[in-house]
Amino acid sequence: MLGACGTGAETVDEVVARYLQARGGAERLRGVQTLRMTGRVVLPGIEAPLVLELKRPDKVRTEFTVEGQLSIRAWDGRVAWVLSPVPGATPQPVPPDQAAELKAQADVDLSPLVDTEAKGFSVDLAGRESGPGGETWKLVVLGGAGSPRSLFVDVASHLVVRTEEVGTLEGAEVPFVTEVDDSRTVDGLVYPHRLRSGPRDDPEAWQIVEIERIDVNPPLDDARFSPPTAPAPQ
Repeated sequence: MLGACGTGAETVDEVVARYLQARGGAERLRGVQTLRMTGRVVLPGIEAPLVLELKRPDKVRTEFTVEGQLSIRAWDGRVAWVLSPVPGATPQPVPPDQAAELKAQADVDLSPLVDTEAKGFSVDLAGRESGPGGETWKLVVLGGAGSPRSLFVDVASHLVVRTEEVGTLEGAEVPFVTEVDDSRTVDGLVYPHRLRSGPRDDPEAWQIVEIERIDVNPPLDDARFSPPTAPAPQ
């Protein structure tokens, strides 16, 4: 549920409502059953083509091509699996922590602010902040398997421009940041086309995702999200 507290002249319900309107409207968002995003991911020393596919209610598949070898990470609503980019590799189940991460990514809406309660989240308004890009509202999202997330909603555009959360890196808890920009309209809905993310205190290690094309409601068979030989459910 949405938190009842308000800050300044806004309430959390008003901030979320304006975000949904800026994205194209809640009903139009709910009409998206499948999504395909095609682009590239840039890491220090690596650049790879990327394809992200999502299907309601809880399926996700991410493909990378590294030095001509295909890498896949996917969740079919039942099992999480990975195909490593090495010759002769076969699909393998992933550890529980990675499975939880994949499950969290399986959101066609790309946001916990769409149908918040149904997804098991609550949202509180933590205040208004000034940053290099201008004024933002800070929303704190609670619930789900991960730690609380902070979403920063631009006061002018009403879109999320930054997220912050605590993740694990080499066994230690580390604050992670994602910067979101280059929002464009596709089939009446607004999607970001560039994301920069990584450890907050090490921007040189951040990865960049650049989206070149988004297909709304492409035909995606359920089998595309399952491994050729399914491992045991986690």
